[in-house]
Amino acid sequence: MARIRPLREEEVSPESRVHFQRDRVVFGTVLNSTGIYAHCPSILNAAKELGAAVEQSGRLPRQLRCLLNVKAASLVGCPF
Repeated sequence: MARIRPLREEEVSPESRVHFQRDRVVFGTVLNSTGIYAHCPSILNAAKELGAAVEQSGRLPRQLRCLLNVKAASLVGCPF
């Protein structure tokens, strides 16, 4: 459980709402990290840009990215 309450879509600026909508399209739901980072829109934008840069760089094979996501999720107690 997050120590900081993730913001809901109706609580954020229109600029941040774009990230909520993109999460819903890509993941089927809004990620907790998006709601938490939304407390500071500049951090939300930077975090999303960093994730996109890693994916677009082509430096990590898709399978390795998936494995890293699973490992990171298990480290923080995420059930998937």
